[in-house]
Amino acid sequence: MNLSARKTLQKGFTLIELLVVIGILGILAAALVATIDPFEQLKKGDDAKIKNMAVEFQTSLIRYYTTHGAFPWNDPGNSDTACTDLATSGIDPVALNDAGMTSCITNSLVAEGELKSAFTTNTADLAKVQVNWDSGDGSNVAICFAPTSKSQKASPETIYDETGADNTGAPDSCPDASAADGTCYWCTR
Repeated sequence: MNLSARKTLQKGFTLIELLVVIGILGILAAALVATIDPFEQLKKGDDAKIKNMAVEFQTSLIRYYTTHGAFPWNDPGNSDTACTDLATSGIDPVALNDAGMTSCITNSLVAEGELKSAFTTNTADLAKVQVNWDSGDGSNVAICFAPTSKSQKASPETIYDETGADNTGAPDSCPDASAADGTCYWCTR
């Protein structure tokens, strides 16, 4: 066999060529992971879940208000003192996992069919949602949470402080993707 015949029979890649390709693929994979930022994706998912909880709670309050003319803590027909004590205690804001608020949820909203009983099972997420109201105005309520993802912090809807007041003119004004956690809040009314 001559030399030209041997060269045509050799097929495949050399070890160096394979290592170069694997190195290039590794660099591309690292760049992709850095671009996607999996931790930010997890934070986005968590924020979406908490946002849905806040909206679900607000919707149940609206339905309750429609049938009773007051929110559970201001309802004169509500015999649940743990719930009605919230109206006079001056605690504002109240987390959804607060004992009085849990009582309102269970004995008023779940009992009336406005929320499913499973709503109260995830106490870690309930702690992230706050209910704010003006004790002088029984119809004014804001349900808020502090997002952790950069995209939700930068959203034009994330302009509130922990009480539900507009925070756009404050020194640490919102929205701001680089704001510290717990600075900017998203609220629904």
